[in-house]
Amino acid sequence: MKTLSPYVPLLLLAVSWPVRASAQEWRAVATPIPHPPSIDGVLDEPFWSAIEPITEFRQRDPVDGAPASERTEVRIAYDENALYFGFMLFDSEPHLIRRSILQRGGRIDKDDHVWIGIDTYNDGRNAYLFEVGALGTQDDALISDESMSMDDWNWDGVYHTEVQVTDEGWVLEIAIPFTTIRFGDPTAPDMGIVIRRAIRRKNEDVYWPHIGQEYRAGISQVSRYATLTGLRDLRKGRHIEVKPFVTSGAQRLAGQPDTELEADVGLDVKAALTSNLTLDLTWNTDFAQVEADNVQVNLTRFNLFFPEKREFFLERAGLFRFGAQRESEVFFSRRIGLDSDIVGGGRLTGQIGRLSIGALSLRTEDTPLPDVGIPEAPLNIPAAWNSVIRLRGDVLPRTTIGAIVTSKEAAAGRPAGLFEAAHNRVLGADLATRFWSSSSFLVWAANVWDSEHVDQEGGAGAAQAELVLRNDRYFLELTRTHIGSAFAPALGFVPRPDQERWGGQMSFTPRFEQSTWARQLTLNVGGNHIARTSGMKQSHFGTVSGTLNFQSGESLSASASEHFERLAAPATIAGRSLPEGDYLFRSASGHFRMNQSRTFSASFDWSVGDFWSGSRTQLGGGVVWKTSEYLTLGGNLGWNDVSLPVSGGDFSTTLVGFDVQGAVSRKLFANALVQWDDVSNTLQANVRVDWIHTPGSDLFVVIDTGYLTGDQLDPLAGRWLRRTGIVKLTWLKAL
Repeated sequence: MKTLSPYVPLLLLAVSWPVRASAQEWRAVATPIPHPPSIDGVLDEPFWSAIEPITEFRQRDPVDGAPASERTEVRIAYDENALYFGFMLFDSEPHLIRRSILQRGGRIDKDDHVWIGIDTYNDGRNAYLFEVGALGTQDDALISDESMSMDDWNWDGVYHTEVQVTDEGWVLEIAIPFTTIRFGDPTAPDMGIVIRRAIRRKNEDVYWPHIGQEYRAGISQVSRYATLTGLRDLRKGRHIEVKPFVTSGAQRLAGQPDTELEADVGLDVKAALTSNLTLDLTWNTDFAQVEADNVQVNLTRFNLFFPEKREFFLERAGLFRFGAQRESEVFFSRRIGLDSDIVGGGRLTGQIGRLSIGALSLRTEDTPLPDVGIPEAPLNIPAAWNSVIRLRGDVLPRTTIGAIVTSKEAAAGRPAGLFEAAHNRVLGADLATRFWSSSSFLVWAANVWDSEHVDQEGGAGAAQAELVLRNDRYFLELTRTHIGSAFAPALGFVPRPDQERWGGQMSFTPRFEQSTWARQLTLNVGGNHIARTSGMKQSHFGTVSGTLNFQSGESLSASASEHFERLAAPATIAGRSLPEGDYLFRSASGHFRMNQSRTFSASFDWSVGDFWSGSRTQLGGGVVWKTSEYLTLGGNLGWNDVSLPVSGGDFSTTLVGFDVQGAVSRKLFANALVQWDDVSNTLQANVRVDWIHTPGSDLFVVIDTGYLTGDQLDPLAGRWLRRTGIVKLTWLKAL
């Protein structure tokens, strides 16, 4: 790959940096106990007082390295089945502890909370993250290769928590079963560990061990974790979790005379083949309980991205990540099972020595399509095997080399009698290294082989190199990307093929630790230049922006940008056809957001400027009112006023959303999402009730509707697009 060769000297410089420089300086010892504690938020078992606590917490915010303003004590114990934490979180004003979130995974960071990061393989790259709020509410995430995105918070692990608030602060007890986490040698494993406490009313974050601002990834900087020692003779052998489910529901779609009634059963199995290798099996897979996507109004000429939310795909999802997120992903699990139901399959994840392994194979069923009367038109979406193998090996500290293979094997979707084998296969390799405090270099390449596009004159390969130099004050990123016009992985997400891209950005981020009102300023300039693989310029984008974060938790930002697009053929924007030609448009925008831990918070966005040789004004915002821990109300509004230089080019779009989060307890909560937009003219409502009747087991009740609000050609036609009600019961049983 000639275009990537300038980065090689930088790579050779980077690979010699140590994996965990802090390991000798920070150590925690887990104490063996004869019997498990009662998880009740009261540290009254005698062994808790005998354990030496961790106390040396230091601020990351607002004053990096300063002593914590409130004392924290953490004690760690274990038996063969679980790891236990006893927290004493002292607070000089306990009546001001923020406690408002009962819903699992409901943005607990708005409350006082703690995070525990555990690098179970002690590899300095990957970790489990457990979050617990001051009401005992849980959330959790997975850190992969020292990085984490919002999608990684969709993983749900089974562990136990309880909290008590006293006149000294709040007390937290946690039990994390060793069946929830994967680890290496069970005889005497050392693990990496970090603990973070957030004191929300002060917007103060404190860490043990201290991870300074120069390590921009914060808790994701796994190479800076302390070492947890003392663990011995953990539970060995196989462990199997069986999770059967039963569903029952009714659905009526537009144009159907009758209501469809359906009942079904299915099974998920999780088997620990070894202490660090897990096999997941699924049969008759059902995702009825998955929450609805937020409606998006598309004013671009590319596909929108919707994140994965299905539980089966979430554990160690970061291991399967390959390519540039949301731009050129070789594997995007959301492509499996949306158009055709999943019959079943399996998933293997884990680690063997220095090698991380991820393998997945799922069968989707044959799905008939409506007969449109065209002989060449497909009659079905054919059954297919959807498979991926991902390998990633540690070759040097903080350096990995990996490979990926994906395959979609199906009978071609053609009229009956013409079924021939069809496949789409991808092979790729990548190398990633991290060096200095927060700098990194990544290079990857992949190629597609597709049986229905054999000639592939435009090239079916893609490659990217990315260099990031970063510390607590400065940031520099350079990216070089090539995507061939025929690069179309069937199991991936590539909204914009056929491009040669140069991109980069620079930032300056001074902090004001002695200020009473300002915390940090971020000044950024960046852009990209995109040409077709033939060499013809396609577009460019440039932006200058600034963001000011306040000590109070509010933030204010503004930006100016320039966007150029060359259309070699007519393109459609919001249903309006734009002629080929060159388009240059500039705009200015701003954003304000209040501290979301407040009882009432709001945000506001605006943008004005040119738009495809026309104009666009955009306004948006939202409000959230936390009436109590039992009820949170939210609303948002997005409005666009657009004028395009074509017939019918003057239009506006409006998107309104209303969100209600209610909870009776940490085990019984509900969410209602109501959305309407005047592009589809549809009022959509999704109500989801979740009762966690035992840890890892749920009863879901889901109601989903769509109602047409716009004009109809036939005034007698029904307005209901869909009415669906589903009940799903799951039960987790450990064998």
